[in-house]
Amino acid sequence: MKRGALAHEIAHAVVRATLALMAMVCAPQPALAETRALLAGVWTFNSPMFPNLKGPENDLAAMEAVVRGEGARDVTVLRNAEVTRTSVETALHALGLRSRPGDWIVFYYSGHGAEADAAIKGTADGDFDQFIPLAGFDEDRQDTEKFIVDKDFYTWMARYVPPDVHILMIADTCHSGTLNRSIDPASFRFVARTAFRGDRGQFVLIPRPGPRFPAVTAGAGEAVGAAGNGAAARAVARPVARPVDRPDLANLVYIGGAQDDQLALEAAMPVGGAPARGVMTWSLEQGLTTPGANGAGLAADLNHDGRITPSELGIYLGSQVRALTGQRQEPRITYTGASGDLPLFGNGVPVPPPARQVLPGLFVLNGGAVQAIHGADVPWQEVGHREDADFIWDSTKGKVFHRSGDVVAEGVTTVAGLRGVIEKWNTVEALRPLMNESTVRIEVGPRPNGVRYAQGAKVAIDLRTTGGGANAAPGYATIFNIASDGTIQRLFPLTDEDGDGQLGPGGKLPLVENRVVAPYGTDHVVAVVVAKPPVALRALLRSIDGQRLAVRVAGPIKDLLASGGGFSIGEIYTGQ
Repeated sequence: MKRGALAHEIAHAVVRATLALMAMVCAPQPALAETRALLAGVWTFNSPMFPNLKGPENDLAAMEAVVRGEGARDVTVLRNAEVTRTSVETALHALGLRSRPGDWIVFYYSGHGAEADAAIKGTADGDFDQFIPLAGFDEDRQDTEKFIVDKDFYTWMARYVPPDVHILMIADTCHSGTLNRSIDPASFRFVARTAFRGDRGQFVLIPRPGPRFPAVTAGAGEAVGAAGNGAAARAVARPVARPVDRPDLANLVYIGGAQDDQLALEAAMPVGGAPARGVMTWSLEQGLTTPGANGAGLAADLNHDGRITPSELGIYLGSQVRALTGQRQEPRITYTGASGDLPLFGNGVPVPPPARQVLPGLFVLNGGAVQAIHGADVPWQEVGHREDADFIWDSTKGKVFHRSGDVVAEGVTTVAGLRGVIEKWNTVEALRPLMNESTVRIEVGPRPNGVRYAQGAKVAIDLRTTGGGANAAPGYATIFNIASDGTIQRLFPLTDEDGDGQLGPGGKLPLVENRVVAPYGTDHVVAVVVAKPPVALRALLRSIDGQRLAVRVAGPIKDLLASGGGFSIGEIYTGQ
């Protein structure tokens, strides 16, 4: 072959390669999944029927920071009077049109919730409609722009969001419920996000309009409401509900602020100077933005695999909200099929450095004891107003009240005793974010959560494990109690029969029974389950057993959990 011919062939080869490269560059590339969000909150209601709230404004700002931290650029935020039936439906429809397969839509609402008599009874939804009253809602002069029923949300999501787009719907509201133990009104700091406390069966909503827009995908929405198009459909006002049960949406992960029989609460969070927040939303933010036990991942990543799934988030929120509200509230999370193992969002959130611990605020009722609480190394900071306090000490009666309204300690008449109480709560607060109940959960009985146990009452401590089985790897349980004054009390393993604390087949643990004795107040039962016997932790517990040294256990437990394991805390309330 001649040299010229070779050069000619090389030139043609270069041209072909260049064209091929250009074709690859110009060819449509699969788009990366995006996170889009519709965030809405109402805190100014201007209504004599129900009070304004403080938390939703702060919740909304926090959730916007969370979703933007997840890489969301398509974010719509609606506040107060901007939140109407039309604005929410229009925004959801627009998000559905802009979304692509694999995208996440985060739909968040913070505000009041309520119930009304359902227009159609006998369905799986029950005989009451859950709805959110919006700014300007008036029971006697109802306007369909001022309220949205749960069935409306369902219809819009089914109709406007393609089934290959994932939805994370979060509602930090409550519908109904009662507190299950008495509280002290002088220190109760939680506000319930419920609009009505009367007879819900006497309240009926007026008919509301059907969907305003055509379905995003062919065939969507016909089973859940009218599918009409154009002005005629927009002009017809009629109930959306039909006497059929709505099928679950396979692309929907739903997080509700509380169970049906509970109130969703808001309060100042356990961070110095923190504004009012919805307890569930604050916990959600913490799970998605703060470091976990191993320091390398996020708190809600319970198995430390670098991703957070709906299943993990549900477990994390359940334990956190229960711990923060004294067992009064537990979120509800629902999803279908394999959605529980689906990674949330498309991007990871950078893990910030651990926040500096802020001391809790203490208010002293009796002036004579005020000077005694001063000191350079006290585990609290004094506040001048009781409404700003995390703890209130009545030195005359010897009682310490928590901001939740609970009497957390009795018989506290000295500053040394007060130190033990506050150090104990600081320890619990340091341990709480590390709770991982995906494999283990401590349950205290036989009475329901939050009910006070009298002196001498029998208390049963049950350790429930999941994911075990006959062939499961052995786990070693360690259980101890932190009494109301910070005293450490070992519970398991304790006797020769307990051995090294190894769980039996299927994760079985003998029931641990005790009786209530002084000191009275709030006890915290701590359970740690790890793959190997925690020799160092148990040695520490033996050395401080019976002493007010709760402050010593947080660091060792955190170090132990850095390599994995189950961790749970149960509360028990005692009194004479």
